[in-house]
Amino acid sequence: MEKKMTKIETERLKLNQPNIDDLERVSEILNNEVYSKNTLNIPYPYTRSNAEFWLQLAKDGFENQNHFIFAIRLKENDEIIGGIDLAVNKRFNNAELGYWLDEKYWNKGFTTEAVKSIINFGFETLKLKKIFATYFDFNTSSGKVLEKSGMKKEGVLECHTYKNGEYQNHILYAIINK
Repeated sequence: MEKKMTKIETERLKLNQPNIDDLERVSEILNNEVYSKNTLNIPYPYTRSNAEFWLQLAKDGFENQNHFIFAIRLKENDEIIGGIDLAVNKRFNNAELGYWLDEKYWNKGFTTEAVKSIINFGFETLKLKKIFATYFDFNTSSGKVLEKSGMKKEGVLECHTYKNGEYQNHILYAIINK
């Protein structure tokens, strides 16, 4: 595969590589406790250096072809409103899906639109066999996104992680490239 960053377009969105111009906006969006509460890896408070780390992770992952991190942008004005990624395990030919979206764009179908397009990218371009995602059991909105994107519930990972003094159950969803 050539090392040119993929650009994906959907009806309302553009998915492409995050860049230095996104740092301030990413820091602003993610400096909200809701993201830390609902994810494993987004800290709170969220600083510019956290955004810089994310940007470097995107560059390194693309260079190594093992972590494909995209900015989610509105097609109409290129504004960054979220992030979505596939962390690829080449040995098992699968990837873990992750995403976040600016809270003011929740419940408008943007996340589902982005997830469907990244699944297609994973299957068509990367030729993955399986894409999976987990979410904390209390974050049922994430489950709805995964279901609407064609993923199926595979199970519950009880006490799977320990965060903020509590064990967290994760719900596992996946889709197979048939």
